Amino acid sequence: MLLRWLVPVGGVGVVAIVVVLAVTVGTEVALWSVLAGGGLLVLMLVALRIAIARCVTDPLRQFAGQVAAMATLGEAAPHPLPGAPAEIRALSRQLTLVQRQMLEQAGQRELRSFRLGRTESRAALVHNARNALSPISAILSHGLAQPPVAERSMIERVVAELAQPDLPPARRERLAAFMMTAIDTVARARVERLAQFETGRAALANILDIIGGAQDMADEALVLDRCDVTDLIARNGAIARYGDGHSIAVSFPASPCWVRADRVILSQVIGNLFRNAAEAIAAQGDGDGQVLVTVADGAEVTVTIADDGDGFDPADAPMLFQHGYSTRKAKSGGLGLHWCANGMAAMGGSLRLESDGPGLGARAILTLPAA
Repeated sequence: MLLRWLVPVGGVGVVAIVVVLAVTVGTEVALWSVLAGGGLLVLMLVALRIAIARCVTDPLRQFAGQVAAMATLGEAAPHPLPGAPAEIRALSRQLTLVQRQMLEQAGQRELRSFRLGRTESRAALVHNARNALSPISAILSHGLAQPPVAERSMIERVVAELAQPDLPPARRERLAAFMMTAIDTVARARVERLAQFETGRAALANILDIIGGAQDMADEALVLDRCDVTDLIARNGAIARYGDGHSIAVSFPASPCWVRADRVILSQVIGNLFRNAAEAIAAQGDGDGQVLVTVADGAEVTVTIADDGDGFDPADAPMLFQHGYSTRKAKSGGLGLHWCANGMAAMGGSLRLESDGPGLGARAILTLPAA
């Protein structure tokens, strides 16, 4: 309101005073009148500046502060601006409504994110537990499919024949050689079966760790401890040898290497990467394959898991960690890689994938702080 009448009234007043004085008292007095009018104009400008500051600038500054406060949701809603023009007050009210809508939408996004996180965690739990169960199924299938090393009835006949006192020496020698071969074969089979049982026991322990770790993570924050990454590689490498019905040779260093990590999560990450390597080797279709693991120690520990599987186009590397993405239609590696990348980031590490191209194998590179 003040800005609408202050300038025109003041200007008209100065001009009127100058004209009246010039006509009635002469030019000299008119000159002084002009000077007086100039002084009055200066006073009017000062008053105008004060009025603008009070009616426009200050309310706008307060309004700008309210807009800045919206950058962090949770700030108090904008409050009325007393003395501000009606337009600014109306704009402030609109800002209040917008901020309330933003807060409501933010709450809805947090709720959706929480529900999505719980759903993804459950899916990751099922995925990792299934990976751990896979070698147990392979071991049982392999054991059931193996024929007996030697038929019991045949062994009984050989023993009975060896007991005959009049058995010719040449025949006795051949039967004794057969028995020694059978004993050696049974011993080797027993050692192999014990190794398989030990691998199955480790796989069951992994499943218990996965389930227990999921419960712990639901109850409390992630805790990083000192753990031997080489031991985790050895355990998961032994399990990976029984995946997908292919024989996989796994090579890794024997010396301990200590990192700061959550042992259960890191073991699941390594297990997922071995599983992906086994799938890549199976997809290559060349029979047996090899996984070579190297460990570089320093301020950061770098673990490289290289396979001679089907590889991938290097241009696809950024998409491999997207939720649900996989280069193989029949596999579900997308969930595993997405979960692995998030798990490594949560432990202060990183995961990246490299390949020289389709059919040329791939490398999974893990980095973690040394302990």
